[in-house]
Amino acid sequence: NFEIKFYGVIIAIGVLVILGVLLIALEGRARVKAGGSFFAKPGRFFAENYDKFKFWGCIVLMIVYFFFLDKLGFTFWSMICLYLFNTLFANKAQLKSAKYHVISVIISVVACFIISIVFGTLFAITLPSGLFTIEIPSLGFILY
Repeated sequence: NFEIKFYGVIIAIGVLVILGVLLIALEGRARVKAGGSFFAKPGRFFAENYDKFKFWGCIVLMIVYFFFLDKLGFTFWSMICLYLFNTLFANKAQLKSAKYHVISVIISVVACFIISIVFGTLFAITLPSGLFTIEIPSLGFILY
């Protein structure tokens, strides 16, 4: 079992290295095509007027998500956080629309149930369980 996990880590690292090299090559090629050098100093990391509220909102929401994930359970907490992410990226008109919120709730619930069922039941991958985990042993079903 350790050997399988070790090879999985090696494969993942290999894929990341290949993607990194590809990213550097494509970016360098684009710089050369634009008349610059292959390893030119990159520009600003953030765009000039990036949306600070959305950026820092995502960072905070991700930290809170990971903190409460094992306390509340994957499915329930992911539904709430996915809805909050949808709300964070909504524009003012969408925030005022009840239809937008209903659709966002439906997307959050359906997506999280599907992910929980596919990974937790079909693939037998243990997801973080918590306060809202539902287990039905007679059916061999766990909703994390």
